[in-house]
Amino acid sequence: MYEDDEFIITLTIDGTEYEEVEVKVTDPNKTIRDQITSIVSVFELPKIDNGGNPIQYLLGQIMEEGEEPTILEFEDEDGREQALVDYNIQPGDHLHLISVPIAG
Repeated sequence: MYEDDEFIITLTIDGTEYEEVEVKVTDPNKTIRDQITSIVSVFELPKIDNGGNPIQYLLGQIMEEGEEPTILEFEDEDGREQALVDYNIQPGDHLHLISVPIAG
């Protein structure tokens, strides 16, 4: 296991000055959806793009350096909310916050 104060991941946030930041995960059992909401809130990320379209944020895991991140799904096939622990995210892992504008 890990100590609460040791669960730190590296996070890259697309399109911001936060190229790579270390983020402390306070609860790895919190849902992916809630983790994204927390990140958006803490970093005060926009909820709409310059064209007024809403932005959806996705969390991806970078498995190999230089590869595209693997998207962490909000729910499994049975509709159960997923959390970081469901993806075996460990301290030191590299996650990527991806912003996707939703065209109106």
